Amino acid sequence: MNEIVTERSNLFEPNVYITVCVEIAGKVCPHKLSAAVKQAFEANEAAMSKIVLENGLAYYEKMSVSNCKIEINKENKNWIELVNQNEKIPFAIDKGELIRAFIIPSEDKTQIVIMAHHLVGDGKSIIYFVKDIMNALSGISLTYKPLTLLGRNLPKKGLPAIAKLYARYCKHKWNNRFFTWQDYHHLHKKYWKSVSSDIRCETLSVEETQRIKDNARHIGCSVNSYIVTLFLQKYPDLCKVGIPISIRQDKNEAMSNLTSGISIDYKYDVEKTFAENAVQVHKRITRKLKRYKVFVLQFLARLPMTLIDAVLLNTYNCCCERLAEKTAKVLGYFGKYKKDLGISNLTVIDIPTSYGNYKIINIIFVPPAVSYSNNIIGVSTINGRMTISYHNITK
Repeated sequence: MNEIVTERSNLFEPNVYITVCVEIAGKVCPHKLSAAVKQAFEANEAAMSKIVLENGLAYYEKMSVSNCKIEINKENKNWIELVNQNEKIPFAIDKGELIRAFIIPSEDKTQIVIMAHHLVGDGKSIIYFVKDIMNALSGISLTYKPLTLLGRNLPKKGLPAIAKLYARYCKHKWNNRFFTWQDYHHLHKKYWKSVSSDIRCETLSVEETQRIKDNARHIGCSVNSYIVTLFLQKYPDLCKVGIPISIRQDKNEAMSNLTSGISIDYKYDVEKTFAENAVQVHKRITRKLKRYKVFVLQFLARLPMTLIDAVLLNTYNCCCERLAEKTAKVLGYFGKYKKDLGISNLTVIDIPTSYGNYKIINIIFVPPAVSYSNNIIGVSTINGRMTISYHNITK
């Protein structure tokens, strides 16, 4: 059974959609592109699965036909409008609707927008899904990729004693209340009734992108640390920063959630130079990576699964459980406990840009504005140009 364990916080999360906008040079036949997307669905077990929820147990169940959606945009809407419209309509993940793909044709370029529920995979998964689409579009046969889950197969060592004690306390105190698809739809409807996504993007030139890389190299920090410091520079107070970390092994292109996360607290020191701040930020990130790379996954795997569901429901006043409220604070879902900033960097996208007669111009990556962070930044680099997206929730 493909049980949902480390991915469990994505089950009831109302803002859980990863968005990737792919720009392809020239006018591509939308029907041919639609057929390529369908082939990509069929080549990935994750896109051929539905989510089953039975008495608190949640797992993936393979289907004979994918229920992910493909739509050719005939209303001349831009891709952000499509995202704003569709985020308010809950994905029928219990029926296998884990991806919605939108094709936007035009004379000079063709866009394909992929809105993916986080349970189908992480950001890199969606990039490899794009590679499948492009290969299918150019006539290359696809290799079937089974679902890959971490489950409870995580290192036993490294979890701090206090985290183990809290997980044990939760198992002892939790009343094992479980929730249903009715709760899923109620939470989604309540959350999206009065809010919408604010998405903004900027693609840097090749020269601007290279300047960032050169500056980071000169300072002695990673490009990611440099970008984090750029945003920290705008915060006058202590800032909590969440940073997703890929734990995917090389050459693993399966659609799955192989991402952990770390966080740092840092107050930009205006009396120091930018370079000095960047070095300090880099040191803190490096230190956290060495000690806590899979901490969040280890901790989640030890908690009662239905308690994680209750945390999301409690966050939006859809249930009232004292232990869920306490755990929501521990996990950073409330007020001062939330991250001020989340920065998800796909780095240089590691797929080809040319596929026969077709060429990818750009890929824009927009991570979900998850409940435990106030502001989300997405970063992707392809064809020598970096695109930075900003994702926030407005009322």
